[in-house]
Amino acid sequence: MPKVSICIPAYNQDLYLRKTIDSILSQTYQDYEIVITDDSPGNIVKELAQGYQRPELIKYFKNATTLGSPENWNEAMRQASGEYIKLLHHDDWLSDPDSLAKYVAMLDENPGADYAFSATQAQSPAKNWDHMLDESQLKILKENPLVLYSNNLPGAPSTGIFRRSVDMFFDPKLKWLVDIEFYIRMLHHNNHFIYTPELLLVTYVAEGRVTDECLDNKEVEIFEYLYVLNSIYKQRNQYSKTARKSCLLKAINICEKYDVNSRHEVVAYGYTGKMPRKLRTWLALKAMGNLPAKIYRTMLTKH
Repeated sequence: MPKVSICIPAYNQDLYLRKTIDSILSQTYQDYEIVITDDSPGNIVKELAQGYQRPELIKYFKNATTLGSPENWNEAMRQASGEYIKLLHHDDWLSDPDSLAKYVAMLDENPGADYAFSATQAQSPAKNWDHMLDESQLKILKENPLVLYSNNLPGAPSTGIFRRSVDMFFDPKLKWLVDIEFYIRMLHHNNHFIYTPELLLVTYVAEGRVTDECLDNKEVEIFEYLYVLNSIYKQRNQYSKTARKSCLLKAINICEKYDVNSRHEVVAYGYTGKMPRKLRTWLALKAMGNLPAKIYRTMLTKH
């Protein structure tokens, strides 16, 4: 059994996927397997993977039907056999030959932790920037994982590594908050995480990513923020009142962003699940007018 399964959910491109695979093959740490699950309609990914002629190392799987994101991520993880899982999107790559060794060391040297992640460099056609956390952010993340509901501190899933024994997968109902919801569950399971400020990964911010479909998409944002809020309130006793209130106010912000004026409109945007009582009250007041809702929101903020 390999120590690490590097799971690459691939779809219909080979330019950056080649860079991803090459960055793995150049690693000094060698106890790994590469698992590629191909969600493409054609053979572009298959031809690239098989072109390396390393079937014992690069394990290629063609999905029988298109799974979409994030179920293709989950399929790659299901095919993994390693002790650790390192999800790596098909347009992200390891920045240094020692990156994988450093990811593995974070878990090897901290047996009480199930999850570790690194700082990253983001690249786009327009600019590059570093995504790093300071001590205050790390402290908040450890004390209150629900901060993730408003701020994705770790970043993209490619930044992390976790133990396969956690047996945790991404929620297929989500696209925009899928990584945030996963991190919340991961840290709820075990809030002992490891972080390194070393830039071990490069994420490529390209046009056409799932992000482009979700950003400022009212159907996606309203459904997903309320869906995740409901999952948080199902375990309300596990989180502080202050942490829950912060999530509630974020959900209200999303409703205000899209001028949602009633519970009926929430349903029209696709969310039919439960909502916290205070959110239902705010929506009822919003249906009466902006002023009653504003007064109630101010009261929630202060108390």
